[in-house]
Amino acid sequence: MNKDYISFLIIIGYLIMMLGITVGNRKKSKSKDAAGFFLAGRGVSSVLLPLTMIAAMQSTFAFLGAPGMYYNHGISYIVIVLSQVWVALMVIYFGDKIRKLAIKYDYMSIGDYFQDRYDSKYIKILASCISVLMTMVFLAMQYVGNARAMNVITGNIVSYNTAIIIGVIFSLLYVIIGGAGGVVLLDAIQAVVLMVGIVLAAIIATKPAGGIVSLFKTAIEQTPELLSRPGGKGMYTNKYWIMQFIVLPFGIWFCPHIWTRSLMAKDEKAIARSAISIPVSQILIFGFSTLFIGLAGHQLLTGVEAADTVLPLMMRNYSNWFFAALIMAAAISAGLSTINSMLLVSSQIVSQDLILLNKKDKVSDSKNMVISRIVVFSLAVLAGIIALRPPESLVQIVQDVAYTGLAQLAPAFILGLYWKDTRREGAALGMTVGIVVLFAMRILGVSPLGYPGFMWAFFSNILIIVVVSLTLKSKNNMRVEKRFFPEIGG
Repeated sequence: MNKDYISFLIIIGYLIMMLGITVGNRKKSKSKDAAGFFLAGRGVSSVLLPLTMIAAMQSTFAFLGAPGMYYNHGISYIVIVLSQVWVALMVIYFGDKIRKLAIKYDYMSIGDYFQDRYDSKYIKILASCISVLMTMVFLAMQYVGNARAMNVITGNIVSYNTAIIIGVIFSLLYVIIGGAGGVVLLDAIQAVVLMVGIVLAAIIATKPAGGIVSLFKTAIEQTPELLSRPGGKGMYTNKYWIMQFIVLPFGIWFCPHIWTRSLMAKDEKAIARSAISIPVSQILIFGFSTLFIGLAGHQLLTGVEAADTVLPLMMRNYSNWFFAALIMAAAISAGLSTINSMLLVSSQIVSQDLILLNKKDKVSDSKNMVISRIVVFSLAVLAGIIALRPPESLVQIVQDVAYTGLAQLAPAFILGLYWKDTRREGAALGMTVGIVVLFAMRILGVSPLGYPGFMWAFFSNILIIVVVSLTLKSKNNMRVEKRFFPEIGG
């Protein structure tokens, strides 16, 4: 049998094996009601939560997107590692605080928190729409990455469109059968596979380049622009680099599939360990492995049409085909683990916060589950359709669209947690203006004073919330003070 067909069978076999684990875990999962299906009964342990956090934050980006970014821009992209320090701190300080509030007031989503904190359906709906739309961009790019990997490693035997369909089918099976409990278990397995796989891939990639020392010597001689800012394509200027360091972490943590991990946590210990797992995994994946793969690809590959195919091309050209198929099977399955999380949380937001807005108590658990599963199916199909027309760079789209859009949730969320005088009028106006400014500047292609649009949007958002809240400070705020700040005697 042709080795490309065998490679395809290896990948499908791996995906079926993961599905078998999901089915086997179904009886143990707590997915009979909404809290069980979407949040694993709020009981994910300090062993599983760090692993599921790693899987949620990495997967396709680790195997495909990051090598592509290093291939295009060089070492400038390492800002992604530096930004994760902030993400880890957010998990510790914001994550544990919202976990306690969620238990106390039965929050299932960020929309529940916004509605309760600001007594505003508008803010809940706006935050929910931003969360879903930005996650759909992210979700579609995950399908793109997986399809590209499958297409390349099978030597085009599996077409790109067919690979999209395969990804959609398996992700639906994982989520609909397993719910959050199944997703968490698969994430834990895939986190280990991902970490081992990406290191092995880096070893394979650097060997034909003469090793790590030779890799960097060649880069210094032939492509020195890849070892300094603004990078190979001149994008990482001082302003862009610094603003990514400031704004990007907010967009990462406010990804619903990452933020929701805090609501799944069993206790404070689980939160703390998941925070530690972030910088550790980031350094291993983005600080070393994918950097080496990207630079090696730049030196060894020619005629690369999409930078995100660098890793599968390197595996196909410079590794034993069987070993390459195993690594890419792990990469694709790891990608699906993140897709599962995104599908689950997006369907939760659409079904619980939009379709059943203020009606959840009037709907039976069984009907709720039927609605939720229909939404899961619809979102997966929609993301698959979007993925049929892929961009050149997955990471660039996610950074410039999804992360920056999600970052607009941060000011109202954080100020609402720690500043009792934050008013709903300021939160509503700030979030609205922030998202409008972000996409208006992106559509118009303008960067006033050389600063990217996401910086103007983010700080305009903060300024509006603070100014409006101070203006309305004399307005009665007793409900908020008693409910959220009892320690100050409000």
